[in-house]
Amino acid sequence: MKKMFFIAFILLLMCGCQSKDKEPLVFLGKSDNWTVEEVVKRVFQEGPNEPKTIKLHYIGKNLKSVGEFSFKLESPNGQWGISTIELNKEGKFTESTKGIVSRETLKSDKPTIILEWNDKKEEIPLKIKNQP
Repeated sequence: MKKMFFIAFILLLMCGCQSKDKEPLVFLGKSDNWTVEEVVKRVFQEGPNEPKTIKLHYIGKNLKSVGEFSFKLESPNGQWGISTIELNKEGKFTESTKGIVSRETLKSDKPTIILEWNDKKEEIPLKIKNQP
């Protein structure tokens, strides 16, 4: 009987260790000119692909001065970027991708976004939502 309880306990422990948080990770960043939100959906069955969405919002003083711009998102599991893009009328840009990554994104990751526009450049570190 003790063996039966021991085996059941081990199986329960193994199942608990394998469960992973399936909630998307949200990373946020802000500067004087931009707010940034990166949403990463961790899909463990799809191999080296991770669906990501980037939301950029220009909050600077002169929206018309931005024109074409580019971004590059650097993180421990890879890079993603787009050049020659434009904001919409509200000063926003959203893009989604299913990027190939070297490993899954973790809450402890500290991605950085590099934005370039009109001969200006900003690097904004991103933090996981609800962390100081």
